[in-house]
Amino acid sequence: MVRYFPSNGQTVLPIHLGLWPDNPSSPGDLIITKAFSAKLPVVCRHVHSKQPFGLFRGENAMNYAFSTFLLEAVIVIFFIKATCFILRPLRQPRIGGMMIGPSMLGGSRNFSYYVFPPISNYIFTNLGLMGFFYFFFLTAAKTDVAAIAKSPKKHKYIAAISVLVPMVCVGATGMAMRHQMDKTMGKPSSVGGIAFALAFSSFPVIYTILRDMNLLNSEVGKFAMSVALLGDMGAILVLVFFEAVVQANVAGAKAAVFYIVSVVIFSAFMILVVKRAFEWVVDQTPQGKLVDQNYIVMILMGVLVACFLTDMLGLLIGTGPIWLGLIIPHGPPLGSTLAIRSETFIHEFLMPFSFGLVGLYTDVHFLSADAWDNQLAPLVYMTTVSFITKFISVAAAAAFFKVPTRDSLTLGLIMNLRGQLDIMLYLLCFRKHVVSLPGFTLLVLHTVVITGVSTPIISFLYDPNRPYRISKHRTIQHTPPSTEMGLVLAVSNQEALSGLITFLDFAYPTTSSPFAIYAIQLMELMGRASPVFVDHKLQKEEEGKEGEEEKGRVDQMQSAFKLYQKKREECVTLRAYTAHAPKRLMYQDICELALAKKTAFILLPYQRERLEDNAPTELLDPGMLSVNADVLAYTPCSVCIYYGKGRLRNAKVRSSVDQQHSIQPSRVRQETYRFVVLFLGGADNREALHLADRMTGNPDITLTIVRFLSFNHEGEDAREKKLDDGVVTWFWVKNESNDRVSYKEVVVKNGAETLAAIQAMNVNDYDLWITGRGEGINTKILEGLDAWSEDHQLGVIGETVAGSIFASEGSVLVVQQQVRNQKGDAYIELFSLQAGAGKLEAASSKVFDGNKSRILRMEELKETIKTTEEAKKDVAIIDYEWIKNNNLSEVEMLDGEKRAVFMSTIMGFVVDHARYYSSIH
Repeated sequence: MVRYFPSNGQTVLPIHLGLWPDNPSSPGDLIITKAFSAKLPVVCRHVHSKQPFGLFRGENAMNYAFSTFLLEAVIVIFFIKATCFILRPLRQPRIGGMMIGPSMLGGSRNFSYYVFPPISNYIFTNLGLMGFFYFFFLTAAKTDVAAIAKSPKKHKYIAAISVLVPMVCVGATGMAMRHQMDKTMGKPSSVGGIAFALAFSSFPVIYTILRDMNLLNSEVGKFAMSVALLGDMGAILVLVFFEAVVQANVAGAKAAVFYIVSVVIFSAFMILVVKRAFEWVVDQTPQGKLVDQNYIVMILMGVLVACFLTDMLGLLIGTGPIWLGLIIPHGPPLGSTLAIRSETFIHEFLMPFSFGLVGLYTDVHFLSADAWDNQLAPLVYMTTVSFITKFISVAAAAAFFKVPTRDSLTLGLIMNLRGQLDIMLYLLCFRKHVVSLPGFTLLVLHTVVITGVSTPIISFLYDPNRPYRISKHRTIQHTPPSTEMGLVLAVSNQEALSGLITFLDFAYPTTSSPFAIYAIQLMELMGRASPVFVDHKLQKEEEGKEGEEEKGRVDQMQSAFKLYQKKREECVTLRAYTAHAPKRLMYQDICELALAKKTAFILLPYQRERLEDNAPTELLDPGMLSVNADVLAYTPCSVCIYYGKGRLRNAKVRSSVDQQHSIQPSRVRQETYRFVVLFLGGADNREALHLADRMTGNPDITLTIVRFLSFNHEGEDAREKKLDDGVVTWFWVKNESNDRVSYKEVVVKNGAETLAAIQAMNVNDYDLWITGRGEGINTKILEGLDAWSEDHQLGVIGETVAGSIFASEGSVLVVQQQVRNQKGDAYIELFSLQAGAGKLEAASSKVFDGNKSRILRMEELKETIKTTEEAKKDVAIIDYEWIKNNNLSEVEMLDGEKRAVFMSTIMGFVVDHARYYSSIH
């Protein structure tokens, strides 16, 4: 086989420089001919048409091109993945290809000869180019071109400024330094090409880096992607113009005209023929199903056809896949199916060859002093001017449109990020001799340095979660009882939605205390690059007739939202949204909506699915669990996590509207549900008690409050104890006359006794267990239980009750109160009201502590309970109903004394308590 190395008109590359042995092993292995080109000899290699017989037969697999390629593939993919993992914090493009190039390992002559010999470079190079083409196609297929028309004017202005200002400045710098450039680089078209490559911001690159930095859903991320997308559309037009100029310089004006005609014909064919074919494929796909695999194979094959056609017509070969991707209907079903079926293969198998190809072309040893004087100095100045002018122009334009300073600086850095598409442009410039090998190496290093330095600064300047940290109260506790309470209901599937709606009916919204529900349907982002947040009320107003035609395709969950709103419109207002986002960013949509609507709490489902009936093993939805964890960490308000099971899954609950409109309410037979609040103290449990208080008006519910106290007040925090006593006193006073509400206390020494007490309550067959997640709980009460907790979303107690080992059929509601952004003296908010707190504490002490004689007598009764219940060994439960049946005379006396003390004190402190309670709200 004869392999001709670069001819007289081509440049010698590092990958062409192999090591020829002085003494070949056999005449057939390597023959150097006497015919020389101007730069490199012609080399003849023996044709190995068969596979090697093996090492033990004296065969060397490295003498075979395919075997060598297999080793290259393993090495390249390994190094790319390894460097990607190591440099993940810097969000670098996958620069592992440089490790196998002449800059590092490839600098070893033995490594170049045995691992990356010229015999295998042909396969490697073509696979690398195919990786770039498929990457461009897939990214373009995720791009929503229609979003350009909807972009705000300020985005369009900033996009224009971000490209034009750097291009003019870089072009002017290049023209001023033409005397230091070689003949090819000094052409006006070459200077313009370099200015264009440095000035424009690539949407695929910015999307990829923002995705890795979890900024896609942030305000700055959406802003940057919109600006980059607008810039890319303009860049395509500039690229066509630039290529036409190059054609005119090389072959005259006639070639430029033919080039423009070819562009028009190819574009018309794509829009008029191929796009309609894609729309036909979508129409043939049943709703909710993936596109048939045969169509996907044909589309992926069409990428190669598009490359062939553009190359045949004299267009840039990379534009074919981009145009093909842009006309594909993004999102489900076609865009999402393409992503599912091909994304992993393209990104994890083909793209490493692309980065390896760049690494083979990059050689830092060419960056010498001679190259600096002849070629590198102009490029260094042009890259520097490009970065500075783009950063200043974008930041200044954003500030002009009243974007906050931090966001403006961040946007300026984001628009300077470089990556795959930029490297492809530099490679194009190199192959067209616009820049030499040292220049190409410098541009690649510029990409690495700019991205490596900018990403940590972006992370420092912009925190997408910072707006959620607010100092104002956004809780159930601080929402006045006779006002509208807002909440965000986030759900991803129909099963979880039914449970949440059942719970909302139990929460009992009324016309005097209505609910404003902002229901958001969460859908994983598939087949799209940009996250989408849809307000269905605004969408309905904008769509008009188009919306009427698509009524039959309305999603089931949106229909459920509408049905719920229609049945309870007197006491509930509901506004529906849909969020398409990666699962790791869904929490941002939820928190952003809660922040904008100033809601009191967020309601989330906790989804578990048993493998089979009565099976103890349960499967968790890991995606939604991560969403719940992020919402709990960054929420701007309180959070309720509901795990629905047991009778509540199919409960038929009467809303307040149903009861008001019932003509013969005495004939309505409705099942009574038993709820219990496990009050262990702390902010989260106080929030849970306030939520439970809203349920006390529901006649279908009996509510039991069980308060856990530590033995001898061990481990109690004075401040938390005061707040707990105040809330419990308020609840007791408000619901004393309500026969459906009961209150109990439990005294425990450690977590084991707490667990035993809760387990003993399971005999009551409660339908709903309500508890706080954990903030402010006395650690003594939970001592020893943390080691058993695996999933901290529900807290120790919530996870215990929800677990299959507990064997309870009751649903579980876990509440977390808003963690406010404390400022200065906010920590001592309670102590600024010492006078009111003192009166409340004195009154509460009479109710909860009493005098010593009564306490001693109560201790004796506790001993009685200990000896009569082995299941509650070492657990002291003050259970008044049980004591009445066994110690009637004693209890009546104690009850009378306590009621007398209570009634004598309640009149004195109720006014002060009301003033105090309103002040802390």
